[in-house]
Amino acid sequence: MLVPLKGQCRVAFEVGIQAQWVASVVRPLAAEVQVANPGRIDWLFKDGRKNDQIDARKLSTLLHLNELPLVHLPRVEVSLWRSLINSRRTEVRRRTMVKNQLRAILRAAMLRCPHKGLWTRRGLEWLTSLQFDEIRQKMVRRLLRELAFLKAAIADLEADLDQIAEKRPAAAQLQTIPGIGPRCAEAVVAFADDIRRFGRGRQFTSYFGMTPRQDASGRVDRHGHISKRGPSVVRWVLIEAAHQVTRRCREVHAFCDRIWQGKRGRYKQAIVAAGRKLLTIMVAMLRDGTVFDPERLIHPGRLIRPPAAPPA
Repeated sequence: MLVPLKGQCRVAFEVGIQAQWVASVVRPLAAEVQVANPGRIDWLFKDGRKNDQIDARKLSTLLHLNELPLVHLPRVEVSLWRSLINSRRTEVRRRTMVKNQLRAILRAAMLRCPHKGLWTRRGLEWLTSLQFDEIRQKMVRRLLRELAFLKAAIADLEADLDQIAEKRPAAAQLQTIPGIGPRCAEAVVAFADDIRRFGRGRQFTSYFGMTPRQDASGRVDRHGHISKRGPSVVRWVLIEAAHQVTRRCREVHAFCDRIWQGKRGRYKQAIVAAGRKLLTIMVAMLRDGTVFDPERLIHPGRLIRPPAAPPA
């Protein structure tokens, strides 16, 4: 269909699981390829009539008007990197479910681990040595086997992720922030991809769904919960990292305290705000090629660039 046009056409299609393959086929045959985000134009398809012909006509109309809400389609290697990050989150969630089931069995039997932690070596040895009734004993053994399998699977995934991150200087750059580990740094770098596509820090935080929703009309301007758009895995690791950064970085801790003010129910809001603050710090570091400088939170104009590589 596109071959007779000899590259003199523009193509648009909705993003999906096969978007990379479709783009690789269409790009050599078209002058421009745009990938649309259907989540931003759902109102367009809710008029009671929907089929492929109607959807194609609507997409072509928006393409002609240059009004398509676009989604960034990364390179193939970046997509695979993102897939590994999402796979690790899935395995970690499965591991959490298994641990919760084991805790429930112990709670039902009114048992408490006598050691520092249940998931330490001594704690697992104690759990293995317990004697339950026949049904619970089989459940515990099955869950322990699954826990060991998931632990090995997560270790393999993290080893692969570490190899990829070694080739990405930006991941090491973000880890200069106290409390930011490799998992958080790689997630931000992988899903941000090309930092030049973000004009300012607010666009960066909005891309990861960390900006509050706004409902403004006339003199009324309401701000609600964060939008939670974009990759949820980044928010997941970012909030976990925010707890560590507030403990290790005095300036971020002070920022969190100003929002928290010791009030009940505001600590979670303060942690989310700290996570959003971390994203603004990260985008500035990636854009300027600098390492973390706590003084820059007080004096925004100050930059610390990484040391130059020694001559060969």
